[in-house]
Amino acid sequence: MKKGKRNITLRNSFIFLILVIGVSFWIVGKIIYLQLTTPEEAKENVSVRTETIKPKRGDIYSSDGKLLATSVCYYDTYLDLACQGVRAMTDSAFDAEIDSLSICLADLFREKTKDKYKSEIRNAKNNGSRSYCIKRRVNYLDYEKMRTFPFLRRGKYRAGFYSTEIFEREKPFGKLARRTIGESSEKGHYGLEFSYDSVLMGVEGYAAFQKVSKDVWVPIENSSDYVKPVDGKDLITTIDISLQDIAETELETQMRQSSAKYGTVVVMEVKTGKVRAMANLMRDSVNFYENFNYAVGNLSSGVASDPGSTFKIASVIVAMEDGYITPETMVKVGNGVDNYYGKTIRDSHTPDSTWLSVQRIIETSSNVGTARFVYDNYKHQQQKFVDGIKRLHLNEPLGIELKGEAVPVIHEPGSKQWSGISLPWMAYGYGISISPLQILAFYNAIANDGKLMRPMFVEGLSYRGEMVDTFEPYVIDQQICSHKTIEAVKKMLEGVVQHGTARNLRNENYPIAGKTGTAQMNYGKDGQKISYHASFVGYFPADDPQYSCIVSIYNPSEGSFYGNCWKCVPQDCRQDLLHRHQGRCQRAD
Repeated sequence: MKKGKRNITLRNSFIFLILVIGVSFWIVGKIIYLQLTTPEEAKENVSVRTETIKPKRGDIYSSDGKLLATSVCYYDTYLDLACQGVRAMTDSAFDAEIDSLSICLADLFREKTKDKYKSEIRNAKNNGSRSYCIKRRVNYLDYEKMRTFPFLRRGKYRAGFYSTEIFEREKPFGKLARRTIGESSEKGHYGLEFSYDSVLMGVEGYAAFQKVSKDVWVPIENSSDYVKPVDGKDLITTIDISLQDIAETELETQMRQSSAKYGTVVVMEVKTGKVRAMANLMRDSVNFYENFNYAVGNLSSGVASDPGSTFKIASVIVAMEDGYITPETMVKVGNGVDNYYGKTIRDSHTPDSTWLSVQRIIETSSNVGTARFVYDNYKHQQQKFVDGIKRLHLNEPLGIELKGEAVPVIHEPGSKQWSGISLPWMAYGYGISISPLQILAFYNAIANDGKLMRPMFVEGLSYRGEMVDTFEPYVIDQQICSHKTIEAVKKMLEGVVQHGTARNLRNENYPIAGKTGTAQMNYGKDGQKISYHASFVGYFPADDPQYSCIVSIYNPSEGSFYGNCWKCVPQDCRQDLLHRHQGRCQRAD
């Protein structure tokens, strides 16, 4: 008997051992299979995964607190009709609530009839659908209404109602300052959105998601695999939206009047370098739009072109600093025509006299006079003149926040581009390339008693309404030249408005100082029509400069193409800025 029991025990032990060995082989085989299976095959069997959660992108504000760009939340809404709460409902209770829900959905969205909604939802339930799409891209107000609808108000677990958030970038002021604000998306990469992308984008979070249908995943609440995303910081720009509006409106008006192809306006605070408005417009046969930042420029686009007569002040400063001229120095200009190495230089009009003072050369914008005093004093020391231009930082980019700033081109004696005509041409702004913003910064330094400021577009960063970082104005050079030269040049620029080529800007209310400029953009080769760009750059009030401004119109085809034909600083803009300066505006700067 004992022997029989022992045999049974041994037999059972042997069977158990076989089972253990078999299960072990099965487990090992399964592990090997999982290790060797393709990622695609494995993914099909995964029902839970970890995904990133996108943070809310930071907003962009004007200096006066108006919203320029924000991420608006939209909702893709779904029903999980295979959830436990729906399965527990009786058919009659389900039909009654879906009937009322269909009426509400048809009334809200007006895309389908109530019968269509009812039929789709019933069929989805019968098919055990876990992702019936009610409506995609629902705005916040409509989403809140949906949450109060019959059946949907039962929530996620009792009705299977869930949603996924989608953030889209929107600009409340439409096209206003669009190029400055920019994009950092599939639409393009430029402007402040691109330059401050890492600040605006925030930090991604992580969460566990469960698969409810083939292409739909929903977050698992209370999951341990959860890291909260950190929203992006908000940008506080230097842009004044009311001035921006005026600048764009006036630029479009003047471009219409002159039939110009494109143009730009920039308004900047003298003491700080804060850019209060920057407009860039291009036109086709019908519309005006912003497709490029002409103020900042890019050499490949041909926009950072010869500055023309606005550069003459740089020639004056260099020659005065070297002790070769004063405002009273007389220069022979003859009848306004001169020749260098077989090339003719002309003035746009016959001079007042065969001899002009340097002061009068600037007031009347004489090409011949400027080329003459530069050539006579630097023809045997051409590098010295170029070095003087470099001391004014006109050969350097400003280092602004916006990407794509053009690098100025100032040729050197001895280079391939240098020839006998280069020195006199450079004297009055030809044969070089400088963007409008770089020229404005130079004139802003004159208004600022020689202190060269970097143009700034962002004043600080905030997070949930609290300032977390403030950016201070940046001084590139404390003194680009002597105070004596600055004071002399200021009088020349005031003379341009009072007695010279910008007399149309003269008024009794407040003095303006500045310089007109005209540059030829091509030379009419191969049958092309010669094109120009006209500009004015200056500051006001001249006796206590608060704001500097540059305006450039490219390729005007109606009326005169000279800088003085353009009422460069828009009247409304001048009045608004003056009122702010005098303390009569509604808000304090």
